[in-house]
Amino acid sequence: MAEAYTMFWMMVLSTVIGHCVAATWSSEQHVDENIILDLAEKSNKTFLRLIGLAIQNMRCDLDRCSQWSQWTGNMLYRGQFGVKTRSRDCWPNSCNKTGPKLVENDNAIYEGTCPGSYNLTDGKFCIAYYKDYMNHSAAQQLCQKDGGSLITIDTKERYELAQKYTTSGFVHVQGTRRVAGGPFFDDAGNLLEDSPFFKWKTGQPNKGASVSLVVVFHGTEHYDAPEGGTFSVLCEVRQ
Repeated sequence: MAEAYTMFWMMVLSTVIGHCVAATWSSEQHVDENIILDLAEKSNKTFLRLIGLAIQNMRCDLDRCSQWSQWTGNMLYRGQFGVKTRSRDCWPNSCNKTGPKLVENDNAIYEGTCPGSYNLTDGKFCIAYYKDYMNHSAAQQLCQKDGGSLITIDTKERYELAQKYTTSGFVHVQGTRRVAGGPFFDDAGNLLEDSPFFKWKTGQPNKGASVSLVVVFHGTEHYDAPEGGTFSVLCEVRQ
């Protein structure tokens, strides 16, 4: 509420000053506190300086805290409810973020998203392992049917989790190649090799003009595979 109130007065003051300086400043330029303070110095107008400083202080108040952290809360089955939390750091001296740091906490009620056919692992991961062999496209559709996706091995916990499900064979995981011989991306468009937990098998992937366009996982390593290759499936639903 306080932030909305501050933002309202910033808009009012900016509008007022914008009209006041319209005759001396291009209408195509955004009027902010720096422009107002610059005009105040050039014109020796105390009123403009006071308004510029007021807007500057209001902007500092809006920027007195860091970004909220990610929500934390246990993974729950659908139909279950829990409380998730997040936090951020704030400073009383907001412009330069000095003085004693305060931690603000925020809580919210959320409903679980894990389907009943999935397994809850360590209260953090919602996993489904399908032994049936299928191609990559069918594997993606299977995971999406329950609101999930093929697992992305992007954390230490997921790397260790994937190992437990792949001791006896290969599984489909996120990873596709847009062009033969090119890099592999996850569903969000991130380069898979940027993750420290993405580990190619020695000699993989094929850098030539290969038809191997998808990624599979086995044991402790990733492999490239033909798009039509059939393997088991490892899905995840993220909270």
